[in-house]
Amino acid sequence: MKTAIVIKCLCVSLLLVGVGCKKKSKELTTVNFHLYNPASGQGYSGVKVSILQEKNTSEGFNSSSETEVVWEGVTDADGKASYSFKAYNSTKYSYWETVDKSFLQNPSIKILQKAEFVPLDKNEVNDIEYLYTIPASFVFDVKNVNCFDENDRFRYRRNWVYGSQYTDQFGWTNWSQDQFGCYELISNYSNYYNDILITQYEVERNGVLNTYMDTFYITPNFIDTLKIYY
Repeated sequence: MKTAIVIKCLCVSLLLVGVGCKKKSKELTTVNFHLYNPASGQGYSGVKVSILQEKNTSEGFNSSSETEVVWEGVTDADGKASYSFKAYNSTKYSYWETVDKSFLQNPSIKILQKAEFVPLDKNEVNDIEYLYTIPASFVFDVKNVNCFDENDRFRYRRNWVYGSQYTDQFGWTNWSQDQFGCYELISNYSNYYNDILITQYEVERNGVLNTYMDTFYITPNFIDTLKIYY
């Protein structure tokens, strides 16, 4: 009889251990999806997003796992979708976000930033962001309206705030070549993107050097003119 009691207690203990290992956290794991154009604030709506639960079922040298969907949703008009849930504490369980990548193939947008595909942080707020922009054009109009003499000097450099003109770098461009005298130029910039363009320029006139800064919003669906009259 004692042996039977011991075995029964052992089975109950093992059962409790098994349940404890799969215990869910008291804290919430939150996933915030946001797909948007940072220059305009426009969200990308209608994109399917989801959260997956992966259970490691590996034994010995055999690697295996089981995956199931925790939640599925669609981004709203602001390009947002959110969900909170209680994750299993066990290290056998990991959680992942997925975004329907077909929207990345849209030829009318350019992706500026993709979310890194790594396991979600349990019991934390996870922000999943994809940044994009759209084509835009503008005119660059420069004119020395206060020309003193042929020694007047002008040069400029640029910084696209959201890096729409680059693939792997941000920050200022190199300075342009020095332009002298009563300089003026009008240039059309097509095949650019909706962004905020900062232009820094130097003007040296009659031996006096001044530096200026201009912030210009490159508007989509409308060709605006960036005027630098110095």
